Amino acid sequence: MPAILEFQSPSAAIIAAPVPRSARGIVWMVTALFASCVIAMGLIPVDKVVTAPGKVVSQAATIVVQPLDTAIVRSIDVHEGQVVRAGDILARLDPTFAAADVGALAAQVDSLQAEVSREQAEVEGKPFTYTGTDPNLSLQAAIFAQRASERSFKLETYQQKINGLAATVQRSLADAGAYRQRLAVAEQVEHMRKDLERLQVGSRLNSLQATDNKLEIQRGLENAVNTAESAKRDLAAMVAERDSYEGNWHAEVAQRLAESARKLSDAREQLNKAKLRRELVELRADRDATVLTIAKVSVGSVLQSGDQFITLVPLDAPLEVEGKIAGSDDGFVHVGDPVAIKFDTFPYSQYGLAYGTVKTISADSFTNADAQSGRGGRGGGMAVDPTSSETFYRARISLDQIKLHDTPAGFHLIPGMPITADIKVGKRTMLGYLLGRIMPVAHEAMREP
Repeated sequence: MPAILEFQSPSAAIIAAPVPRSARGIVWMVTALFASCVIAMGLIPVDKVVTAPGKVVSQAATIVVQPLDTAIVRSIDVHEGQVVRAGDILARLDPTFAAADVGALAAQVDSLQAEVSREQAEVEGKPFTYTGTDPNLSLQAAIFAQRASERSFKLETYQQKINGLAATVQRSLADAGAYRQRLAVAEQVEHMRKDLERLQVGSRLNSLQATDNKLEIQRGLENAVNTAESAKRDLAAMVAERDSYEGNWHAEVAQRLAESARKLSDAREQLNKAKLRRELVELRADRDATVLTIAKVSVGSVLQSGDQFITLVPLDAPLEVEGKIAGSDDGFVHVGDPVAIKFDTFPYSQYGLAYGTVKTISADSFTNADAQSGRGGRGGGMAVDPTSSETFYRARISLDQIKLHDTPAGFHLIPGMPITADIKVGKRTMLGYLLGRIMPVAHEAMREP
């Protein structure tokens, strides 16, 4: 056979030459390598990861700074991201209305206090005098003196009438006593005149004159007694009228005191409220915090009562991560899944990662429109595209380990930092992944009508 090949063309010689064993070995090696790759893809597992964008948030509720009443903004003394300490001024509001209310109510309280002091002295029967410069106390001292003079005059008038009636009673009683003595004498004279007339010593005229004198004395006695009794009744009525005046005067003063005391108490409460409003024209931080957001207002803008002005995040509050899980991936994520957290500020390949676990997943889905309107709760502050209708779920992720390194000096995590959370939801093989991509295409292909 080799001898025949010598007389044929070179091409035929090459074709007819036997295949080297090394070439056959390469074919088997390639085949074995391909089979090994397929087997490896079917056996070696890889992680299944759901990627969720999000940001660092505080576990504590944000502090919302709001005006108590409608006010004009005079200054805004902080900016977003600034760290403030407890007591620092955040903004100032116009104090004109609050200061005016405080001044008016303070004057009302001073006036009512002076009035209560005067009425208290009247109730207790004590003198009330004032020689200082306080106009309220000077006015009430003058009113006290006038009312005391009027009362004294009234009581003096009653006393004079009572004294006059008492004198009338005494005079009438004295007249009655004198008339009784004269009546006794007149009766004796009458008996004597009648005895003389019976003995025909005296005349009938003398007897009649004695009887007439006795009757005149009796009439005078009755008039004196009646006058005494009438004067006694008038005296008792006048005493009762005086006592009634005294009682009514004291009752009126006590009623006025109670009413003035109530008004004073109400005015003091209103003054305390006005002072609080005046203090609140300077909006201050209640605790150490970071300024999260400031409303879109400027100096001179009008804030309505209860409008959200500035939001703060406490510095000492523990931090966690809030992520947005796409609605198509939510079924794979469960509470307790481990998470690798990448900070957008620092490339993880250079600065490292943080690690945590899924704590909670929202029970309902949201859209970007919900997040913008605030229905999404505290996490509604993440940047969203309001025109997108994509649904997502909110997940809270703990920060268990922060393994950042080589960060700038003074760096610390603050709420609002954007992150990307890689949630490990399980394992699968590469062959399963490829088949998962191919099978839907093969199953759904060529079905169009």
